[in-house]
Amino acid sequence: MRGAGLGIGLSLLLVAATMARADAGPERIAPGDTIEVQVWQESDLSGPLHVDEDGTVSHVLLGRVTAAGKTCDELAEELRSRLERSYLRAPRVVVTLRESARRTASVLGPVERPGAHPVHEHMRVLDLLIAAGGLTPGAGSTAVLLHPTAANPAAPTAPDGNSPAAPAELDLQALLRGGDAASNPPIGPGDVLIVSRAATGAAAMAEGPMPRVRVVGEVARPGTYSLSQAPTVLDAVLLAGGLTEYAAGNRARIVRGSGERRTETRVRIGDLMSGSSDAQNLELKDGDLVVVPQSYF
Repeated sequence: MRGAGLGIGLSLLLVAATMARADAGPERIAPGDTIEVQVWQESDLSGPLHVDEDGTVSHVLLGRVTAAGKTCDELAEELRSRLERSYLRAPRVVVTLRESARRTASVLGPVERPGAHPVHEHMRVLDLLIAAGGLTPGAGSTAVLLHPTAANPAAPTAPDGNSPAAPAELDLQALLRGGDAASNPPIGPGDVLIVSRAATGAAAMAEGPMPRVRVVGEVARPGTYSLSQAPTVLDAVLLAGGLTEYAAGNRARIVRGSGERRTETRVRIGDLMSGSSDAQNLELKDGDLVVVPQSYF
């Protein structure tokens, strides 16, 4: 029954998302987008630029330049022409769309900021969860990822090669432990991630007392969380809403035990959240305390 109900709900979401898709020509830059400007052999003139509400970008050398309404190639040609006219000889300029305010993926369910979030290049499920502020205490251990539009290049296709593939169920615990690449697939425009809710009421009581961990310090929601929802330190921090702007994430520590058996283990949460392969996402145990100190600066 659960699978049938889920299938009906997902089908409705797929239909709605497909109907909402508009066919268009070459994508044009819009306010709220982030573009990447590359001027060959001129690193000081290159880098990301945000398109302001008035449709312009602020270039370090050219000042305000209208970007909205142009394609990336059109804007690149305008920048090239203006640079050649006043500053450089035969400049080579490439403009790419780094993040589009209109290209979004949505998160539904128990997350801090449900709704649509901009999709950036090479985005994956974990990036989308971080953009949504992390899981809330009511989150379950699984999620469903929908690829509702064939226009999404990250979306796998069904065997017929035309329609989007069936929804994929993801193991959030495996994802946050960092050991299961299949649970962290790419995210593209139009995707919908539905986070499950934890068991409550009689179902939860039947499982008996649940092991817990505590998260304190510079996180959005310090508190006590179920170990089943937070089996790793990254799990716990995301469940607590992520780091605050004052957090010294790379000086965090896990405190385990008490008295003579008390141990403290340093953990680089900042590196974990940025995807560093050198950082270790340590597993937690019942009663562990995750401490995120405040930055000195």
